[in-house]
Amino acid sequence: MPRKINLLLAFSAFLITMCKTYDQSGTVASANGLSCQNYTDYGSFIPKQGADCFYACPDGTVRQPTISGKFSAESTLYSASKGELDSQFCGMTSPPASTIAPVSTSPPLVLLTPSLTLTPTTQASPIPEISPTAQSPLLTGNITMCDQNVDLISFRMAEPAPDLTDKVLTVQISEQEISCAVNPVNTSLLTCTLPSRITFPARVLVSLDGAVVNDFIYDGIGCIIVDTPIPASGPTPTP
Repeated sequence: MPRKINLLLAFSAFLITMCKTYDQSGTVASANGLSCQNYTDYGSFIPKQGADCFYACPDGTVRQPTISGKFSAESTLYSASKGELDSQFCGMTSPPASTIAPVSTSPPLVLLTPSLTLTPTTQASPIPEISPTAQSPLLTGNITMCDQNVDLISFRMAEPAPDLTDKVLTVQISEQEISCAVNPVNTSLLTCTLPSRITFPARVLVSLDGAVVNDFIYDGIGCIIVDTPIPASGPTPTP
């Protein structure tokens, strides 16, 4: 008798281990997040197909529903939306689609109409003619050398000495235009030629690019003047 009982228990255990067998093809996963493992249940001696499934809810919990029938691409749950699965497995109700058009929360635009301001009418005055721009003086007014024997005169230039490159320099003495250049030995001097016929006092007028920068009177003090009598030409009289 005990031996029969042991055999019965062993046979029952064998039946239990053979109640459910899983499909060897593996898990069937759907794009909506539902994955299932199909099985066949032999517990009631009548084979029944079903599937153990896994589904992650929006709150992070994982549900393990068991569905009847084989889970495949033809199953209704395979093609269901995530909202439908959330409602079925997670207890979440999908919000009904609203038929009311969304209302903008932006403040209404207010078009500002500029107000007309009456101002007195003013007549345009004629633009005055532009005259040459006044510049800093080129010369200090000091004469460092004046010699009628060599027809040269040197003026002391203002410090710092301006750059005369590409400048149009015009110098007149007694209303006669003369030639001038920066002294190569002493660059602080402007050396010019003296007019052939000059009497003192004489007016000195200097302009740069058409703008007058110096206008003064030189009295001739300190200038070496030619006063040696020139001998008369012709034969020397004999006593």
